[in-house]
Amino acid sequence: MNKALLILTLTLSLIVAGCTEKPTETTNISEDATIVHLTYGGFVMTNMAFQELVINDTSVVLSYYGPNHELTQRFTKPLNASTRSNLLQLFSETGFLEMSDTYVPKEGQPVVADVGIVEISLQQTNLNKTVKVDPYSQDYMPEGLQKIDQALLDLKQYALNVSNTETETIAEDWIKNARTYKYDGSNLTLINHATMDSFPEQHSLTYSFISSHAGYGNRSDQMTAEVITNHTLNINMYQGLVTSAIIDGVWDEMNQQTIESERTTLQYKNILCNETPWAKWYGEGNIQFFKEPTESELIVAYYSNVYGIEVTDITADGNTEQCSYTLKVMPDAVQAMKDMGWQNT
Repeated sequence: MNKALLILTLTLSLIVAGCTEKPTETTNISEDATIVHLTYGGFVMTNMAFQELVINDTSVVLSYYGPNHELTQRFTKPLNASTRSNLLQLFSETGFLEMSDTYVPKEGQPVVADVGIVEISLQQTNLNKTVKVDPYSQDYMPEGLQKIDQALLDLKQYALNVSNTETETIAEDWIKNARTYKYDGSNLTLINHATMDSFPEQHSLTYSFISSHAGYGNRSDQMTAEVITNHTLNINMYQGLVTSAIIDGVWDEMNQQTIESERTTLQYKNILCNETPWAKWYGEGNIQFFKEPTESELIVAYYSNVYGIEVTDITADGNTEQCSYTLKVMPDAVQAMKDMGWQNT
């Protein structure tokens, strides 16, 4: 009888032990962890196909890469200890390590187009946690990930805070390596530097220089007149990148082509006036103006900042509800604009 009771007691002990959960081993976020915010895809300038923000224990490094992962631009800013500590604490408090590996639109949610993908990673010894959001919209993120994403976007803007002197240095380096100036240019001189009333800042710079031959671009295979030629070059820059470069109002130095009568007229018909993509973009706080912009200024800022497309000659026609628009773009931007709903006139 005692033997049977002992066997029963041992059996119950084993059952109870089997039903008891073992304590889970938690992984702490290390003080030397590296954080990465990577975006790619969507409509962006080709030299910004991949945008990688890396936060280590001393600095914030923002790198732009082309479609073949070639480095096109890099910005580095120091990171103070308190900002880094707060960021690591945010990753810990929001439970980043326990988040799903991928977030996509839930059933019934509208799908945001042309915004690409974001991957947020935390890397440390024996751990590499990456969370991907496809497409990249905070609407598809849990609240904690939204906070992390916004904190990293704030650091991205910090990295892009380029002074006037740095802007001029970047512009002049770009000009000296562009084909026209590199071929026979000299005496590069800054005439004017204007900062537009927007955030992030956009810069417009005007330079003069001299060429020893007529024409534009690399003329090594052409018969050109050997004559001193004065040029005026207008440069537009956004976040440390050259977005347009026009010589004498007739030569597109970025695309190496004339711009006289080269632009294509497109139209956008019968869209709800308060639901245009630029109105939504402005309403979401993606850009700020020091004074209320005109609709033309907003359209120019939208296509330049979001898609790297220069639009000109904007006209609007409509009532309080439905509007139609016409504008002009360079030929290489026509297909992208058509994909967004614009049509030939």
